[in-house]
Amino acid sequence: MVATTRMRDATLSDVAKAAGCSPATVSRVLNNNPTVGDDVRQRVIEAVAAVGYEPTPSARISKLRLVGAVIPTLGHAIYATMIDGLEARLAEKDVGLIISTSRYDVDLELEQVRQLLERGASSIVLVGGLHRPQTIELLERRQIPYVFTYTCDPQGDAAAIGFDNRKAGRMGARFLFDLGHRKMGMIAGLTQDNDRAAERVAGFVAESAAAGIDPKNITVIEAPYQLSAGYSTMATLMNSAQPPTAIFCGSDILAVGALKYCHQNGIDVPGQVSILGFDNLEIARISTPELSTLEVPAKEMGRLAGDYVLASPAQRRHLHRHELSVSLVVRGTTAPVAG
Repeated sequence: MVATTRMRDATLSDVAKAAGCSPATVSRVLNNNPTVGDDVRQRVIEAVAAVGYEPTPSARISKLRLVGAVIPTLGHAIYATMIDGLEARLAEKDVGLIISTSRYDVDLELEQVRQLLERGASSIVLVGGLHRPQTIELLERRQIPYVFTYTCDPQGDAAAIGFDNRKAGRMGARFLFDLGHRKMGMIAGLTQDNDRAAERVAGFVAESAAAGIDPKNITVIEAPYQLSAGYSTMATLMNSAQPPTAIFCGSDILAVGALKYCHQNGIDVPGQVSILGFDNLEIARISTPELSTLEVPAKEMGRLAGDYVLASPAQRRHLHRHELSVSLVVRGTTAPVAG
Protein backbone atom coordinates (compact mmCIF):
# COMPACT_ATOMS: atom_id res chain seq x y z
CA MET A 1 0.00 0.00 0.00
CA VAL A 2 2.83 2.42 0.82
CA ALA A 3 4.46 1.84 -2.57
CA THR A 4 1.12 2.44 -4.31
CA THR A 5 0.64 5.73 -2.43
CA ARG A 6 4.00 7.02 -3.62
CA MET A 7 3.33 6.16 -7.27
CA ARG A 8 1.53 9.50 -7.60
CA ASP A 9 2.29 12.93 -6.16
CA ALA A 10 0.92 13.15 -2.63
CA THR A 11 -1.39 16.07 -1.90
CA LEU A 12 -2.08 18.25 1.10
CA SER A 13 -5.28 16.26 1.63
CA ASP A 14 -3.28 13.02 1.76
CA VAL A 15 -1.15 14.49 4.54
CA ALA A 16 -4.23 15.72 6.41
CA LYS A 17 -5.87 12.29 6.22
CA ALA A 18 -2.74 10.53 7.45
CA ALA A 19 -2.30 13.03 10.29
CA GLY A 20 -5.97 13.08 11.29
CA CYS A 21 -6.42 16.82 10.88
CA SER A 22 -7.64 19.36 8.33
CA PRO A 23 -5.67 20.50 5.23
CA ALA A 24 -5.68 24.00 6.75
CA THR A 25 -3.85 22.68 9.80
CA VAL A 26 -1.29 20.97 7.58
CA SER A 27 -0.74 24.26 5.78
CA ARG A 28 -0.22 26.07 9.07
CA VAL A 29 2.39 23.52 10.16
CA LEU A 30 4.26 23.76 6.85
CA ASN A 31 4.31 27.54 7.20
CA ASN A 32 5.62 27.40 10.80
CA ASN A 33 2.46 28.91 12.29
CA PRO A 34 3.07 29.00 16.07
CA THR A 35 -0.62 28.45 16.91
CA VAL A 36 -0.41 24.72 16.14
CA GLY A 37 0.18 22.47 19.15
CA ASP A 38 3.37 20.39 19.36
CA ASP A 39 1.53 17.04 19.21
CA VAL A 40 -0.38 18.00 16.07
CA ARG A 41 2.75 19.49 14.52
CA GLN A 42 4.64 16.23 15.10
CA ARG A 43 1.81 14.16 13.55
CA VAL A 44 1.84 16.36 10.46
CA ILE A 45 5.64 16.16 10.10
CA GLU A 46 5.48 12.36 10.35
CA ALA A 47 2.60 12.24 7.86
CA VAL A 48 4.53 14.39 5.36
CA ALA A 49 7.37 11.85 5.45
CA ALA A 50 5.02 8.84 5.36
CA VAL A 51 3.08 9.87 2.25
CA GLY A 52 6.05 11.50 0.49
CA TYR A 53 4.48 14.94 0.21
CA GLU A 54 6.67 17.49 -1.58
CA PRO A 55 5.29 21.05 -1.67
CA THR A 56 5.76 22.80 -4.98
CA PRO A 57 7.55 26.15 -5.05
CA SER A 58 5.24 29.05 -4.31
CA ALA A 59 3.60 30.53 -7.40
CA ARG A 60 3.96 34.00 -5.97
CA ILE A 61 7.73 33.96 -6.58
CA SER A 62 8.24 35.67 -9.92
CA LYS A 63 11.11 37.97 -10.79
CA LEU A 64 12.99 37.68 -7.48
CA ARG A 65 15.29 34.68 -7.40
CA LEU A 66 15.77 33.11 -3.99
CA VAL A 67 18.49 30.96 -2.46
CA GLY A 68 17.90 28.93 0.69
CA ALA A 69 20.54 28.18 3.34
CA VAL A 70 20.25 25.78 6.26
CA ILE A 71 22.91 26.31 8.93
CA PRO A 72 23.25 24.73 12.39
CA THR A 73 22.78 27.98 14.32
CA LEU A 74 23.07 31.75 14.13
CA GLY A 75 24.20 31.75 17.75
CA HIS A 76 27.83 31.16 16.70
CA ALA A 77 29.57 34.01 14.93
CA ILE A 78 31.40 31.69 12.53
CA TYR A 79 28.16 30.77 10.75
CA ALA A 80 26.95 34.35 10.76
CA THR A 81 30.23 35.35 9.08
CA MET A 82 29.75 32.75 6.36
CA ILE A 83 26.16 33.89 5.81
CA ASP A 84 27.36 37.50 5.61
CA GLY A 85 29.72 36.57 2.77
CA LEU A 86 27.02 34.55 1.00
CA GLU A 87 24.38 37.26 1.31
CA ALA A 88 26.75 39.98 0.12
CA ARG A 89 27.59 37.98 -3.01
CA LEU A 90 23.94 37.22 -3.80
CA ALA A 91 22.95 40.86 -3.27
CA GLU A 92 25.31 41.87 -6.07
CA LYS A 93 22.94 40.02 -8.43
CA ASP A 94 19.69 41.04 -6.66
CA VAL A 95 19.18 37.50 -5.39
CA GLY A 96 17.43 37.03 -2.05
CA LEU A 97 18.46 34.69 0.76
CA ILE A 98 16.23 32.71 3.13
CA ILE A 99 17.97 31.29 6.21
CA SER A 100 16.87 28.39 8.42
CA THR A 101 18.68 26.96 11.44
CA SER A 102 18.65 23.20 12.08
CA ARG A 103 20.11 23.18 15.62
CA TYR A 104 22.43 20.39 14.42
CA ASP A 105 19.36 18.17 13.79
CA VAL A 106 19.52 16.47 10.38
CA ASP A 107 15.84 15.47 10.57
CA LEU A 108 14.83 19.07 11.14
CA GLU A 109 17.15 20.06 8.30
CA LEU A 110 15.16 17.82 5.93
CA GLU A 111 11.90 19.56 6.84
CA GLN A 112 13.52 22.96 6.45
CA VAL A 113 14.78 22.10 2.97
CA ARG A 114 11.23 21.10 2.02
CA GLN A 115 9.91 24.40 3.33
CA LEU A 116 12.59 26.41 1.54
CA LEU A 117 11.63 24.77 -1.75
CA GLU A 118 7.98 25.51 -1.07
CA ARG A 119 8.89 29.17 -0.59
CA GLY A 120 10.59 29.23 -3.98
CA ALA A 121 14.26 28.61 -3.28
CA SER A 122 16.01 27.78 -6.55
CA SER A 123 19.28 26.65 -4.90
CA ILE A 124 20.23 25.35 -1.43
CA VAL A 125 23.36 25.93 0.65
CA LEU A 126 24.06 23.33 3.35
CA VAL A 127 26.72 22.94 6.05
CA GLY A 128 28.90 19.83 6.07
CA GLY A 129 28.55 16.64 4.07
CA LEU A 130 26.42 14.59 6.50
CA HIS A 131 22.70 14.79 5.73
CA ARG A 132 19.71 12.50 5.63
CA PRO A 133 19.65 10.56 2.32
CA GLN A 134 16.09 11.84 1.83
CA THR A 135 17.39 15.43 1.81
CA ILE A 136 19.80 14.76 -1.03
CA GLU A 137 17.26 12.61 -2.90
CA LEU A 138 14.71 15.43 -2.69
CA LEU A 139 17.12 18.01 -4.09
CA GLU A 140 18.29 15.76 -6.89
CA ARG A 141 14.78 14.64 -7.82
CA ARG A 142 13.69 18.26 -8.05
CA GLN A 143 16.93 19.15 -9.90
CA ILE A 144 17.76 21.84 -7.35
CA PRO A 145 21.44 22.91 -7.33
CA TYR A 146 22.97 22.52 -3.86
CA VAL A 147 26.38 23.04 -2.33
CA PHE A 148 28.05 21.83 0.86
CA THR A 149 30.09 24.29 2.91
CA TYR A 150 32.61 23.73 5.74
CA THR A 151 33.84 20.65 3.90
CA CYS A 152 35.80 20.14 0.69
CA ASP A 153 34.53 16.59 0.10
CA PRO A 154 31.97 16.84 -2.72
CA GLN A 155 30.69 13.24 -2.23
CA GLY A 156 29.67 12.32 -5.74
CA ASP A 157 27.58 14.88 -7.58
CA ALA A 158 27.38 17.34 -4.70
CA ALA A 159 29.58 20.43 -4.84
CA ALA A 160 31.70 21.27 -1.79
CA ILE A 161 33.32 24.58 -0.89
CA GLY A 162 35.24 24.64 2.36
CA PHE A 163 38.24 23.15 4.08
CA ASP A 164 39.63 19.78 5.12
CA ASN A 165 38.52 19.30 8.74
CA ARG A 166 40.75 16.27 9.26
CA LYS A 167 43.74 18.25 8.03
CA ALA A 168 42.80 21.05 10.44
CA GLY A 169 42.73 18.60 13.34
CA ARG A 170 46.15 17.33 12.34
CA MET A 171 47.46 20.90 12.14
CA GLY A 172 46.35 21.59 15.71
CA ALA A 173 48.00 18.44 17.05
CA ARG A 174 51.24 19.04 15.14
CA PHE A 175 51.52 22.63 16.38
CA LEU A 176 51.19 21.56 20.01
CA PHE A 177 53.55 18.60 19.52
CA ASP A 178 56.18 20.88 17.97
CA LEU A 179 55.99 23.01 21.13
CA GLY A 180 57.12 19.93 23.04
CA HIS A 181 53.76 18.81 24.46
CA ARG A 182 53.33 15.07 24.94
CA LYS A 183 50.26 15.03 27.19
CA MET A 184 47.46 16.55 25.16
CA GLY A 185 43.71 16.86 25.41
CA MET A 186 40.95 17.92 23.07
CA ILE A 187 37.65 19.54 23.96
CA ALA A 188 35.76 18.58 20.83
CA GLY A 189 32.33 19.55 19.63
CA LEU A 190 29.60 16.92 19.71
CA THR A 191 30.30 14.54 16.84
CA GLN A 192 26.86 12.94 16.44
CA ASP A 193 25.45 14.07 13.07
CA ASN A 194 28.40 16.49 12.79
CA ASP A 195 30.98 15.29 10.29
CA ARG A 196 33.07 18.46 10.74
CA ALA A 197 33.64 17.88 14.47
CA ALA A 198 34.22 14.16 13.93
CA GLU A 199 36.84 14.79 11.24
CA ARG A 200 38.73 17.25 13.43
CA VAL A 201 38.87 14.70 16.24
CA ALA A 202 40.05 12.01 13.82
CA GLY A 203 42.79 14.29 12.50
CA PHE A 204 43.93 15.32 15.99
CA VAL A 205 44.14 11.71 17.20
CA ALA A 206 45.82 10.47 14.00
CA GLU A 207 48.51 13.16 14.02
CA SER A 208 49.19 12.66 17.72
CA ALA A 209 49.65 8.94 17.15
CA ALA A 210 51.83 9.55 14.09
CA ALA A 211 54.05 11.78 16.24
CA GLY A 212 54.58 8.89 18.62
CA ILE A 213 52.44 10.10 21.53
CA ASP A 214 51.18 7.28 23.72
CA PRO A 215 47.37 7.01 23.24
CA LYS A 216 47.07 7.00 27.06
CA ASN A 217 48.35 10.60 26.97
CA ILE A 218 45.62 11.78 24.59
CA THR A 219 42.22 12.60 26.08
CA VAL A 220 39.26 13.68 23.95
CA ILE A 221 36.02 14.88 25.54
CA GLU A 222 33.02 16.02 23.50
CA ALA A 223 31.00 19.05 24.59
CA PRO A 224 28.36 21.38 23.09
CA TYR A 225 29.70 24.66 21.73
CA GLN A 226 29.06 26.68 24.88
CA LEU A 227 31.28 28.69 27.24
CA SER A 228 29.95 26.74 30.21
CA ALA A 229 30.79 23.44 28.51
CA GLY A 230 34.35 24.59 27.85
CA TYR A 231 34.63 25.61 31.51
CA SER A 232 33.32 22.33 32.95
CA THR A 233 35.25 20.13 30.53
CA MET A 234 38.49 21.95 31.32
CA ALA A 235 37.80 21.27 35.00
CA THR A 236 37.52 17.55 34.22
CA LEU A 237 40.77 17.53 32.26
CA MET A 238 42.82 19.53 34.75
CA ASN A 239 41.58 17.51 37.73
CA SER A 240 42.47 14.17 36.15
CA ALA A 241 45.33 12.02 37.49
CA GLN A 242 47.62 13.21 34.69
CA PRO A 243 46.38 16.59 33.43
CA PRO A 244 47.41 17.53 29.89
CA THR A 245 49.90 20.30 29.23
CA ALA A 246 48.09 21.39 26.06
CA ILE A 247 44.43 21.51 25.02
CA PHE A 248 43.04 21.81 21.48
CA CYS A 249 39.45 23.10 21.46
CA GLY A 250 36.96 22.50 18.68
CA SER A 251 35.85 26.14 18.79
CA ASP A 252 37.00 29.46 20.24
CA ILE A 253 33.87 29.44 22.41
CA LEU A 254 35.01 26.23 24.11
CA ALA A 255 38.56 27.59 24.38
CA VAL A 256 37.47 30.80 26.12
CA GLY A 257 35.38 28.74 28.54
CA ALA A 258 38.48 26.63 29.26
CA LEU A 259 40.57 29.78 29.72
CA LYS A 260 38.05 31.17 32.19
CA TYR A 261 38.34 28.02 34.29
CA CYS A 262 42.12 28.43 34.40
CA HIS A 263 41.84 32.09 35.44
CA GLN A 264 39.45 31.29 38.27
CA ASN A 265 41.51 28.38 39.57
CA GLY A 266 45.00 29.81 39.50
CA ILE A 267 46.21 27.81 36.50
CA ASP A 268 48.77 29.73 34.48
CA VAL A 269 48.12 29.90 30.73
CA PRO A 270 50.39 29.17 28.91
CA GLY A 271 52.83 28.42 31.76
CA GLN A 272 51.02 25.31 33.03
CA VAL A 273 48.80 24.54 30.07
CA SER A 274 48.55 25.79 26.50
CA ILE A 275 45.13 26.35 24.95
CA LEU A 276 44.48 26.38 21.19
CA GLY A 277 41.12 27.39 19.75
CA PHE A 278 39.40 27.00 16.39
CA ASP A 279 37.62 29.58 14.16
CA ASN A 280 39.45 32.84 15.02
CA LEU A 281 36.36 34.67 16.23
CA GLU A 282 36.54 38.23 17.53
CA ILE A 283 36.45 36.85 21.08
CA ALA A 284 39.89 35.29 20.46
CA ARG A 285 41.44 38.76 20.21
CA ILE A 286 39.89 40.15 23.39
CA SER A 287 40.58 37.25 25.76
CA THR A 288 43.43 37.50 28.28
CA PRO A 289 45.86 36.33 27.13
CA GLU A 290 44.78 36.56 23.51
CA LEU A 291 43.82 33.16 22.13
CA SER A 292 45.99 31.16 19.75
CA THR A 293 43.65 29.55 17.23
CA LEU A 294 43.13 28.12 13.76
CA GLU A 295 41.45 30.59 11.42
CA VAL A 296 38.57 29.41 9.24
CA PRO A 297 37.98 31.41 6.01
CA ALA A 298 34.25 31.72 6.70
CA LYS A 299 33.46 34.87 4.71
CA GLU A 300 35.37 33.69 1.65
CA MET A 301 33.57 30.36 1.88
CA GLY A 302 30.22 32.17 1.83
CA ARG A 303 31.17 34.27 -1.19
CA LEU A 304 32.36 31.21 -3.11
CA ALA A 305 29.15 29.37 -2.25
CA GLY A 306 27.35 32.37 -3.69
CA ASP A 307 29.45 32.11 -6.84
CA TYR A 308 28.39 28.47 -7.18
CA VAL A 309 24.64 29.01 -6.89
CA LEU A 310 24.81 32.04 -9.21
CA ALA A 311 26.76 30.15 -11.87
CA SER A 312 25.27 28.51 -14.94
CA PRO A 313 25.11 24.68 -15.05
CA ALA A 314 28.17 24.64 -17.32
CA GLN A 315 30.12 26.91 -14.99
CA ARG A 316 29.22 24.83 -11.94
CA ARG A 317 31.18 21.89 -13.32
CA HIS A 318 34.35 23.93 -12.77
CA LEU A 319 33.30 24.96 -9.26
CA HIS A 320 32.52 21.43 -8.07
CA ARG A 321 35.22 21.36 -5.38
CA HIS A 322 37.10 24.23 -3.79
CA GLU A 323 39.44 23.63 -0.86
CA LEU A 324 40.28 26.66 1.24
CA SER A 325 43.18 26.88 3.67
CA VAL A 326 42.95 26.94 7.44
CA SER A 327 45.74 29.05 8.95
CA LEU A 328 47.43 29.06 12.34
CA VAL A 329 47.19 32.29 14.37
CA VAL A 330 49.66 32.23 17.26
CA ARG A 331 48.87 34.51 20.20
CA GLY A 332 49.39 34.33 23.94
CA THR A 333 47.71 31.11 25.10
CA THR A 334 50.30 28.70 23.68
CA ALA A 335 53.97 28.23 24.55
CA PRO A 336 56.63 25.50 24.66
CA VAL A 337 56.01 22.93 27.38
CA ALA A 338 57.44 23.97 30.76
CA GLY A 339 60.56 22.23 32.02
